Amino acid sequence: MVKKAELLAPAGNMEKLKAAFHFGADAVYIGGRGFNLRGMSANFTDKELTEAVEYAHSLSKKVYVTLNIFAHNQEVNYIPKFIKFLEKANVDAVIVGDLGIIQQVREHAPNLEIHVSTQANATNWMTVKAYRDMGASRVILAREMSLHEIKQIKEKVPDIELEVFIHGAMCMAVSGRCLLSNYFTSRDANRGICAQDCRWNYKVIAEGHEETGAHDIVEDEGGTFIFNAKDLCTIEFIDKILEAGVDSLKIEGRMKSIYYNSTVTKQYREAIDAYYSGNYSYNPKWLYELQTISHRLYSSGFFFGSTSEFDQNYNTSSSYSQTYQLVANVLEKVDKNKYKIQVRNRIIASEVELELVRPNVDPIKFRVNNFYNLKTEEYEEIVHPNTIAVIETEIEMGELDLIRVKLPEGVSDSDMDISQTDQSNSGFVPKQCSCGRNN
Repeated sequence: MVKKAELLAPAGNMEKLKAAFHFGADAVYIGGRGFNLRGMSANFTDKELTEAVEYAHSLSKKVYVTLNIFAHNQEVNYIPKFIKFLEKANVDAVIVGDLGIIQQVREHAPNLEIHVSTQANATNWMTVKAYRDMGASRVILAREMSLHEIKQIKEKVPDIELEVFIHGAMCMAVSGRCLLSNYFTSRDANRGICAQDCRWNYKVIAEGHEETGAHDIVEDEGGTFIFNAKDLCTIEFIDKILEAGVDSLKIEGRMKSIYYNSTVTKQYREAIDAYYSGNYSYNPKWLYELQTISHRLYSSGFFFGSTSEFDQNYNTSSSYSQTYQLVANVLEKVDKNKYKIQVRNRIIASEVELELVRPNVDPIKFRVNNFYNLKTEEYEEIVHPNTIAVIETEIEMGELDLIRVKLPEGVSDSDMDISQTDQSNSGFVPKQCSCGRNN
C-alpha cells in the first residue's frame, strides 16, 4: 500500500484548527504562548493546547507544536518545563531549529518526536543524515531547495521524513533567518516578533559600476521594494513534488484568516487525492480558488532551481489581492432548512449572491431573503460583523462550512475588515503582521 504524503496546515487558534481538519488537513502545527516564531499570533494557552490535541486525536489527526525560537541565555532554564508539558499533553511532535533545544528535548522528553525546523537551513543530505542521527524523525527542508535536490536527499537518507512548504508567504532571507527587524526595530525575527521590514517601501540611492558588474537599483514613483518576495504557490506542479518522495506538504500561514486556511487546505487536499487516485489530471479550478483568497503575486519558489529577481521579487507595494470575501461561517443546523451562522462581514441580502464553501464539492450559489438576528429577535435585510443569525435555505449546510461573496471589480484587500486577519481576545492583529517567515 502506498504511503500518502501528509497535508499539514497552520492553526493560529482553535477555530482555525477545526477549520483545517474540516477541509482536509491530516495534521496541523500550532504554537504555545512562548518559544515559537509567531509571537504576535493569538497562539494557544496550555489548556487550549491540551484541548487541541484531544480534539485532533479524536479525529485520528495530528498536532505538531512549534518550539522553534533560537533561544537566548535567559530562556534556556524555562524551556525544559514546557517540553515536559508538551510530552504530557501527548503532542505528536515538536518543531525545533536550535541545537540546544533539540538536546533538551532528548533529555527531558526522549519519546517526543522531533521535526527539525526550516530555519535550521538543511540543504543537503549530509545535514539531514546528521539530524537523523541526533534523533530527529523529520527534517523540514530549507525553502531554497529544488525538486532535483529533494529527490537526491530522499535517495541518500530514505529513513527520515522530509517536509517542504508548498504554499504561502516567502521570506527574502535564507531560510527566513533575517536580521532587518532586529536592526531597524529591535524586534527579533528569530524570536517570533518580526516587524516585516522587508515589506516596507525603501528609498535607495545607488550607483552602478561597469567595471565590477554592479547594477543600478531603480526607483520609480512608487519607491523600490528590493526585499519584497512573492507568495509561493505549487498547485500547478504538486504532482512533481509528490513524485520527489516528500512525506509532508506544509502550508504557511498561522496568522492568516480562516478563509485563507480553509480554502488553501481544500484545494491542496483535492489535488493530493487526485494524485493518489491513479488518474491525476491538473484542474485549473484549484488555482482559480487560490486566487480568491488574500494573497500577493504567486511564484513557484525555488523548486525548479535558480530564479531571477522577476520570478521571486514582488516589485511593487506588498498589497494583497483577492476575488472573494468571507461573510459568515455555519455554526449549526437548528431546524429543517434553517441554519445558525456567525456573520463576519456585512451582508445585504437583496444585493448579493452567496456561495457555500464546503469540503469535497464545488462552491454552491444561493440567495436568502433575510436574516433572523438572534440578538434583536427581528428579521433583517442587513446584518453586520459579530452578529449571530439564522438563515433559511434548501441548500444543505454543515458545521464549519463557510459562506462567501464575490467582490466587485477593483476592490482590494485593503478594503477588507477584520475577518481577513488573525483575531485574538484582545482585538485583531493588523495585516502587515501576517509575516511570511517561518513556522
